[in-house]
Amino acid sequence: KPAKPSACLGLDNNAQPVYFGFITHDDDIISVVEFYSPKVVAIDAPLSLPAGLCCLEENCPCQAVSQRKNRQCDQELRQLGIPCYPTSKKTFIKDLIYRGIALKNKLNSLGFEVIEIYPYASKVRLFGKVMPRKSTAEGMAFLKQNLAEILPDIKPYLAVFDHNLCDAAIAAYTAFLYRKGMVDVLGNSDEGLIFIPR
Repeated sequence: KPAKPSACLGLDNNAQPVYFGFITHDDDIISVVEFYSPKVVAIDAPLSLPAGLCCLEENCPCQAVSQRKNRQCDQELRQLGIPCYPTSKKTFIKDLIYRGIALKNKLNSLGFEVIEIYPYASKVRLFGKVMPRKSTAEGMAFLKQNLAEILPDIKPYLAVFDHNLCDAAIAAYTAFLYRKGMVDVLGNSDEGLIFIPR
């Protein structure tokens, strides 16, 4: 089945927007990345499995080596009071996880650095824990107002942004902060890392 369209946004080294839009096919995402050749690509999806798992299929004998079932980075998010989707075999985002891992592997093979980010965690770090739901008019106004403050050059385009493009902007900004060394790292390199603004 065709993948759900992904909101994509690119920033240059000065945090100016160079691209935004929705892309359905992963090959097209790769083409856009190759065209703009960014220093780092941030993906809003789990990009690894819990240690011990080779897949997320319940009929496979592979098992997580930890009792926690999720990845260490997921646990560390929860310890910060930031809920996240499960990455265990019971997950309901299996397709997203498989798609994210495949995209990361393809981009890595082409020489691009790829990091995992989680827009909600980035928003908590940037804007605080109390924020209206992004699916409401109030939540969209809040998101756009805060995005305009951290990314002033995006302001002229915000009128056409939905919450997915806002999350893509947050992902790109987190990658921008990563390049500047202004992020905290959750998890471990053997199992998977999530980067959040410091």
